Amino acid sequence: MRCLVLLACFLCVATTAVVAQNDDDALAGSLIELWADQNDSETVPDDVADQLYDLIDNPVNLNDTLSDRLALLPFLSDFQREAIRAYIAQYGQLVSLAELEFINGFDSTTIGLLSHYAIVQTFNPHESLSLANIFRQGRSNLRTGFKLTTPYSRGYKEDIYAGSPLRAYFRYSFNYRDRVSFQLSGDKDPGESFRFAMPDKENVGGGQYGFDFYGYHLMINDFAIVKRAIVGRYHLQFGQGLTLWSGFAPWMSGEMPLRRFGQGIRPASALCEYGYLNGVAATLSLVPKMLEATVFYSNVDRDATANGSDTLDGDIHFQSIYQSGYHRTDNEISKKGVLNEQLIGSHIAFKRSNLNIGATAYATMLGSDIVPADYTYNCFAFSGAHNFNAGIDAAWRYRRLILFGEMAAAYNHNLASADFQFLPFAALSGMQLRLDADNMFSAVYRYGSPTYQNLYANSVGQSSNVQNGGDFMLFFNTRLSASASLQLTADYFRHPWMLYRVYGPSSGVDYRVKLSNFFGSNSCLNVQYRYKSNQRNSDGDIYYIERCNRQQLNLSFNHQVAAWKLVSRVVVSDFRCEDHEAQHGFMLSQDVIYSATVAGRPLAVNTRLAVFDVGGYDARIYAYESDLMYEFAVPMLNGKGVRTYIVCRRDISENISFAVRYGFFAYPTQSSMGSSYDLIQGNMKHEFKAQLRLRW
Repeated sequence: MRCLVLLACFLCVATTAVVAQNDDDALAGSLIELWADQNDSETVPDDVADQLYDLIDNPVNLNDTLSDRLALLPFLSDFQREAIRAYIAQYGQLVSLAELEFINGFDSTTIGLLSHYAIVQTFNPHESLSLANIFRQGRSNLRTGFKLTTPYSRGYKEDIYAGSPLRAYFRYSFNYRDRVSFQLSGDKDPGESFRFAMPDKENVGGGQYGFDFYGYHLMINDFAIVKRAIVGRYHLQFGQGLTLWSGFAPWMSGEMPLRRFGQGIRPASALCEYGYLNGVAATLSLVPKMLEATVFYSNVDRDATANGSDTLDGDIHFQSIYQSGYHRTDNEISKKGVLNEQLIGSHIAFKRSNLNIGATAYATMLGSDIVPADYTYNCFAFSGAHNFNAGIDAAWRYRRLILFGEMAAAYNHNLASADFQFLPFAALSGMQLRLDADNMFSAVYRYGSPTYQNLYANSVGQSSNVQNGGDFMLFFNTRLSASASLQLTADYFRHPWMLYRVYGPSSGVDYRVKLSNFFGSNSCLNVQYRYKSNQRNSDGDIYYIERCNRQQLNLSFNHQVAAWKLVSRVVVSDFRCEDHEAQHGFMLSQDVIYSATVAGRPLAVNTRLAVFDVGGYDARIYAYESDLMYEFAVPMLNGKGVRTYIVCRRDISENISFAVRYGFFAYPTQSSMGSSYDLIQGNMKHEFKAQLRLRW
């Protein structure tokens, strides 16, 4: 531990601090590795990929200051968005991205990021919708691909899985100037069956043609008093996430402060199989630029795990909502679409130049009761079939200061009559202060009662679902020189009730430091350090809650030479508990990236060779990898082995592009990989992917 701290301190002195990399994967990698580490999962929601890659396909027009499209850029602060609006109001619409250099708070790094996700075009707020323009000027995008992993696991060899190991999907999208969008997609995960005919619903996998999952939506923006309306699958995001927030919501990344900007209605990911809403939603402008109302209704058949016990009334009860999206085995298929969920509610928003106030209320109605597993730590888990949530959020800006917050309450009749010391409510208050163009400070305090029950809460903090958590979070961003800046985040958290593997109140801290320094225009050294301390049950004969400390140091050096880019990376992790042996992890990787125009068409090749030695699960390392478009890979490295992959992307013509990816895992000291139905005999695993993309 001491060695890691000393090394981090040395690097903090020897190098001055953080600037984001100017390529597409830089922002994505930071967000995805953070998400995987916080959620302890290699499976990144498709919603994350859609949100970032949709910005590449449909970049934000910076001259559109009337809508909330600027909020889609996660690395822009409220002050930067307001600076763009003020500049355009005074000088007129932007002519090019380079003009941002004249706006206070924008540097070459931020402008470089914007070049991937934003454009500057003449914006006409009074342009009317017509079918002729929609079909003539709208753009279509069709993406289809497959994935195959070998050798096959036990689930395929023993015919446990219903389908083949091939993953297949398609995604068609249509967009007309962010005014009209349509999307249709289909997805079959590895192990799921692809049905060519409608089977009997009493049979396994019955009730659907073709792909295991379909996604769709039709959305219209800025039509008469309708600011946004959607039919199909969507997300709702209001306030700071205490009352209602579905879909991906990153926090405490180096590129963004602690305050969230709710986007209201947003299309759900094309391929994400859980967490979305399905139905209709609309935002109406009742008083232009002042008063808006959003109404919504959702009706979804959720996957759920049956309770497994008989009930006196003969009804089926469920233990929990099943969220993996896999339907491969008889047991997994039996969970598909068995629990109906309906949401109905509204959100009212009052907006002035420096004040926003919102109120949200909605009811959740399930087709059957949820009866959680009978564990002591689980006694406040969501139960019953009905829930009501309501909340108020507000944000006030005065010059360089923003104050924001939200309060929310829940009513569930299963807990209403119980005499608990915890009231079912949640609260959040925070501030952002921009000291000057180069320094910004944020602070947030959040509390969620153990009895606060909400299936669609997602807020900043260690426990994103808000329940049973108190967090005091700090964020500081400063530019140290023309080529360097520093970002610090800290979270002091406490859980007043038990958690899984923590049978008592617990507390902890989570610190992050991000540093980097540019050497000229072609080289950059990045340094990231994280220290997290929390508590969990001991494994010994004498029961107590022990303190655990985890540290990780990440060093990367990027160097650009013409069409070639080299990224060298070292990651060191260390885990220690009071009653356990220390665990250590190490990864060394080298990326070689080539991007150029060959025979008049763009060609990109990205390859990596990584070696790792991780001495236990608690010292695990998540390493973001370049992947095909609309896909992310962030494998968890554990054990001793080698990882390599290569990605090739090629534009065949102006409207056709093709990409392939090959990945390889080798564990020389092991005789098998995985467990249960995913057990693979041998110490090597190969992964093949291909993707075809058509645009017109």
